[in-house]
Amino acid sequence: MKFCVEVGIKEHHLVEFAFSQLLGQLQIRVDNKEVKSHVRFINEPLTEIHTIHVGDCERIDVRFEKERISTFSQKCRVFVNDRLYKCFEGT
Repeated sequence: MKFCVEVGIKEHHLVEFAFSQLLGQLQIRVDNKEVKSHVRFINEPLTEIHTIHVGDCERIDVRFEKERISTFSQKCRVFVNDRLYKCFEGT
């Protein structure tokens, strides 16, 4: 699953989320700079929550809630400042 969202009103930032179910790799990037990386080998939990803070003048909290639906399918909800922004579903 890979997607990107643009956040911010005064400061625009591109937040990229990439997760490989097969390799167990998670990567979150902001403006092409890696801010969070994680590798999980066995026993992926049903839900994972990742929170990052974006911006200098305009402080934005971005939260990713990844939920495993089946073996190779997941749903990811993106919250910006505690409000649901987008929902993605896929492999």
